Amino acid sequence: MTTELTLTGYQLSQVLNVKLEEVGIKEIPSQMIYNYIRKGYITTVTVEGKKRVTLTESKRFIATYLESKRNTSNSLAELMKNFTDTVEEEEGGEE
Repeated sequence: MTTELTLTGYQLSQVLNVKLEEVGIKEIPSQMIYNYIRKGYITTVTVEGKKRVTLTESKRFIATYLESKRNTSNSLAELMKNFTDTVEEEEGGEE
C-alpha cells in the first residue's frame, strides 16, 4: 500500500483538463485517461482494491502529455507555415 497521495482516473482528467485549458488545448474526456491506464501508459497502484494514480505519476503524465501536445501543435503550425509559403511562392511565380 502506498502512503503517497493518489488520484482516480477521473480526478487526473480534471487536473489535466485545467492545464490543457490554460494553454489553449482541447480538453480530453475522462474515459481517455482510463484507456491510458488500461493500456499501461499511466502506472497505477492498487488502493483498497481499486487502481489509483500516484501524485508523482500524475505529474509525470501531465508533463509528458502537455509536451507531446505542444510538439504536435508546433509541428502543425510549422507544417501550415511551410504550406502557406509554398502556395504563396507558386502563386507569385504564375504572375
